[in-house]
Order: sequence, then C-alpha cells, then structure tokens
Amino acid sequence: MSDILLKVVEANDKLQWLELSHEFDVYIEELVGSLSQWYDRNESDITFLEYMNSKIAKKEAIMAIDRTSTVCLGILAFSRNNNKITFFGISHKAHFESVSKILIDYSLSQLDTNKQITINIIKSDAEIIDKERRILIEYGFKYCNSELENGVPVDKLCRM
Repeated sequence: MSDILLKVVEANDKLQWLELSHEFDVYIEELVGSLSQWYDRNESDITFLEYMNSKIAKKEAIMAIDRTSTVCLGILAFSRNNNKITFFGISHKAHFESVSKILIDYSLSQLDTNKQITINIIKSDAEIIDKERRILIEYGFKYCNSELENGVPVDKLCRM
C-alpha cells in the first residue's frame, strides 16, 4: 500500500477521471444499451462533466495514484452535504482491495459516520462490480433499495 498516494482531483485530472469511468461503460451498456443518459443528462440530472467540475470545485473527489508512475488507480467522489459516496471506480489494472480500502477510508474520514452514508452501485454481476459490493459490505454497508441513477438501475447501499 505504500506505493499508493492520494491526491485531491484537480481540473487537469478530468481526462483521467473520464478514462476511468469509461472502463465501466460495458457494464452500463449491458443494463441500458445507451450511455447517453449516464454521461450527457436527462431531465433531472446534470452531465458527467458538470458533475466532475462540481466535485473538483468542492474538493470532494480523491484519486489514488501509483507513486512511481502517477497513473490513476481509482477515484472516489463524495458529497459532504448529502453524506454520500457519489462515484467509486477502481481501475481494472489496479490491485482492487488495496486501492478501494485507501479510498473508502479517506471518504469515511470526510463524511459524518454518525449518520447514514449511502452509495449507489450499478446492478451488474460483473466481477469488479461484485468486488465493489463485497468491499462495501466489509465496511458495514447494506442493501437499502433499488433505484435509477441517470437512467441506469442501481442498488442503493446504506451504512449507519
């Protein structure tokens, strides 16, 4: 784990964040076919670019990078106002457990652990999505309900 550094996501990191998000497109396409609502918008959600800009401006996104190559290993974004993890992505090329634990530990230090914390995970049985679910359960998250996020079916997990 000493080869992993955390940094606050900045404007010049948006391309890496977008590339990381695209690693998960195949799972979203399996659920809904089109990525347009996920990235572009629908009547109730902002575009992914607007979302990234908001998280960057509020300093509510953290990136795990490889200390030696500065390659993005994963990103986690959160909302202090809503006490929610709003983006959780670990690169398929990274060591999932190490990177996810560092990012989740950091996010929990930024959120109010005395109140409910939520996260949405896409409804997929892909191995990496299953890993996300399992690591969140290790951290005390439990299934709350199902909903749609930007037109994509998700499971809402809650932690008290």
